[in-house]
Amino acid sequence: MDDIVFGTEIEFASAGALPPGQAARLVKSILFQDRRFGLIDPAPREWDEEPGNGGHLFNGARLYLDSGHIEYASAECRTLRDIVEQENAASAVLLDTVERQEMNRKLFFIKNNTDHLGNTFGYHENYSIVTSPRSRDLVLGLLPFLTTRQLYAGAGMTLNPKEAGGRLPFHMSQRAAFVSVDVSHRVRFGGRPIINLRDEPLSERTGLRRLHVVVGDANQSQYATALKVGSTALVAQLLAAGWNPELYLDEAVRSIKSISRNPGGPWPVELVDGRTISAIDVQRTYLEAAASAFGGRDADTDWTLAAWNECLDGLATDPECLIGRVDWVTKLSELRDYADDSPEGWADPDLVKLDLAYHHVDPTVSLFSELQRRGLMNRLVSGPVNPLAIPEGTRAGARGRIVRALSEARADSHIDWKDIQHNLGALASWENQLYLVYQYIEHWRELDEFGGWSFVPYLVDWDGIGVRGRIFEMPDPFQEYADEAEEFAGAVEGYLGS
Repeated sequence: MDDIVFGTEIEFASAGALPPGQAARLVKSILFQDRRFGLIDPAPREWDEEPGNGGHLFNGARLYLDSGHIEYASAECRTLRDIVEQENAASAVLLDTVERQEMNRKLFFIKNNTDHLGNTFGYHENYSIVTSPRSRDLVLGLLPFLTTRQLYAGAGMTLNPKEAGGRLPFHMSQRAAFVSVDVSHRVRFGGRPIINLRDEPLSERTGLRRLHVVVGDANQSQYATALKVGSTALVAQLLAAGWNPELYLDEAVRSIKSISRNPGGPWPVELVDGRTISAIDVQRTYLEAAASAFGGRDADTDWTLAAWNECLDGLATDPECLIGRVDWVTKLSELRDYADDSPEGWADPDLVKLDLAYHHVDPTVSLFSELQRRGLMNRLVSGPVNPLAIPEGTRAGARGRIVRALSEARADSHIDWKDIQHNLGALASWENQLYLVYQYIEHWRELDEFGGWSFVPYLVDWDGIGVRGRIFEMPDPFQEYADEAEEFAGAVEGYLGS
């Protein structure tokens, strides 16, 4: 898609023979010890990490532990096919690691957003923008779009009938149930927002910022993933160019929950001027503006516009025509068939198992995989998943090439973990107890500043890679840096030995 890069972050739940935290640690450790898909990062990268908390993969992505679960941050992508392949790769990497440990049918990873016990798992999207995500016009313009996007981007979730208040015990969106504020600078603490106001540079030299969307569901459908990302990318570009939808929601949080709780429709939303408008018409406002501004620009844009229109038409007339495309519609059809055949109806506790089965990574137990095998799911990418596929037209390939070179040089054998822990670790007192905490390294420049290359032999970041003080910079996410990366990769072994 022209003039924008995007990526996603998936938090995976787990179930089976091991407690979730232990399962995540085991898979992370084995994955990087085997060097089959990537290489461990020696330094902590966030305030609550410890040394060796994660690493970068050969496909340009990063995998790490976050609050006791596996999180996969995709590489930068410029095409919808690439973002679908990156998400498929995340599941394939986890499945391969489980299989190599002979934990099949004992340990399961699940790509969804809730465990039906009140816990939620995040799914975040990132888009390059040329304005601040805290811009008033951007925030006001995004709010109606993200509130109603669940119409085609919701993953669906069954409920206990006692919690449904007489309605169909099903939500269109998993994350909508956990939203508590319209905007927030935080993701968890201070309320889960529709719009996250985090303002970070995506590329300091190019002036690009990162739009961080935290309200979306983790889709299984390739069609829904591509449409969700494609439509949001177009809206971000529209708003950055100064377009104003002139739609101001009265109660965005109430609206996002109301839409989700009513899969059969109608989906009215109230505006601050007292008018009521349907959620479908809200989406059509954005679609028509995007078609006018970007129609005919590139293949991904035209696919997005056509799929967007197809979904809105289907939702307005017969949502079941979207089975195989939209996750919540597909899942609801399967759950309804099961409930109709069960003496307990929607009170059958096995409906929760069926719901979760839709999201399993393991294709031998995945309802979604079974629907794919039957040819019932619309695909953008067919054939076997390639977990090492690298997005084209971005710096991801250069990152992946150098990470592979570091792996081949066994850079992790140069890590002295005790030395890192000694230099970065400190004891902190809290409530009369001592805790070991670590100074985290945000960027290779910090290692330069305090001379840390003696105990951190290499550091891989999104915009640069350092090896014993030699730096390979990638400031522009739209550049491939292929020749420069090949030259740096060839020198890695020598840098490590110096």
